[in-house]
Amino acid sequence: LYVSGSDPALVHPAMARAMDQALDRIHAIQQEARAAGTEPGAERARWPMIVLRTPKGWTGPETVDGQPVEGTWRAHQVPLAGVRENPEHLKQLESWMRSYRPEELFGAEGRPAPTVLACVPEGERRLGASP
Repeated sequence: LYVSGSDPALVHPAMARAMDQALDRIHAIQQEARAAGTEPGAERARWPMIVLRTPKGWTGPETVDGQPVEGTWRAHQVPLAGVRENPEHLKQLESWMRSYRPEELFGAEGRPAPTVLACVPEGERRLGASP
């Protein structure tokens, strides 16, 4: 499954559709396997894979000091160096980080919000609990 683009308003719904398609395929594979049982020499399932193609540095600062960042090699560097000494870089960094809306993800004490914690697996479903 391929998802590509540079407009978040278009890419996010496309990614949601791809994830739904992948989950549908996973469920179909599981049902087929349960119905067939385990047969010697049975072909292994080909699990779905999602390839997301977006510009380098997507959703980060588009430019820094007049130099393009998004879609360039600069996106793999530290795009906003010297934020302690450069007030303009600090302002850009703060704007970038606030674009993730941390106030919706964390409470006043810095802990994950209940809506975030509701998605965290428990017990045997935790990643670290899997062999």
